[in-house]
Amino acid sequence: MRKMDRLFKYGIACSLNETSVHAPITLRGDIEQIATTAKEIGYNGIELQLCNPQDYDWNNLANVAKQVGVEFCAIATGREIVENKLSLISEDRGVRRAAIDRLKLHIDLGAVIHCMVIVGSMRSSIPDWNRYQYYEDLLTEAILELSDYAATKDVKLVVENILTSISNYLNTMKQVMDYIKKLNRDNVGVHLDTYSMLMEDNNITGSVQYCAPKLDYVHFSDSARLYPGGGNVDFKTFIKSLLDVGYKGYITTECVPYPTEYLCAKRGLDYIRALETCVTIERSVVP
Repeated sequence: MRKMDRLFKYGIACSLNETSVHAPITLRGDIEQIATTAKEIGYNGIELQLCNPQDYDWNNLANVAKQVGVEFCAIATGREIVENKLSLISEDRGVRRAAIDRLKLHIDLGAVIHCMVIVGSMRSSIPDWNRYQYYEDLLTEAILELSDYAATKDVKLVVENILTSISNYLNTMKQVMDYIKKLNRDNVGVHLDTYSMLMEDNNITGSVQYCAPKLDYVHFSDSARLYPGGGNVDFKTFIKSLLDVGYKGYITTECVPYPTEYLCAKRGLDYIRALETCVTIERSVVP
């Protein structure tokens, strides 16, 4: 029997070194181990969650992925603020410059391994809401500079919706989309995260439709950052909504490695694929 054509490509969040067990990064280890495991389970791509890109051999990353038969779908940069305190809206001009320059290194790596770069928690939280526009202007200045730089490398940037408890602005999909519209850059798009939407958005279909024209990347993770199917996020509605707007990009699982790295990775993908099959069958029924 012919295997069903998959509706999306699937990626998985990975780290090339050990990090907190509470971090939503499923596979950890060297690139050979990660790529082989991801491929074996059935993932198409790897999302690298990095800090200090210069710590790694970029050409080796590209070569190993090619040999194993997986792609890189994105570079996540949140560890730069967690571990290196690099904020794009810091009052300290030197910190802002260091954050921008570090993201340029991520863009350089993205050009070598052919993937987009995520701008998420490096935008930090606004410390004084009476000066909101000042801080948003700092972010905009940084992203526009990064957009110009990324354009010379043929790399796309995506801005992620994030929980209020992590970053206190650009939390809903509408807020992110409205901000992206203001930036008006072809190479800066929207990144949707289901875990943040669970807390910040109450209309899955409406939010997906609203950001559809600039939607370039999607994270799937369940409540408590568990693997899809481990909590109570309505992933079937997400899949239907993404299909309805013609989304063609990656869906990447970003989950804590529970109960183990392997089981988290496998259960999450098995669940999503089962839902994908259900949706395909439902849509094939002729009234």
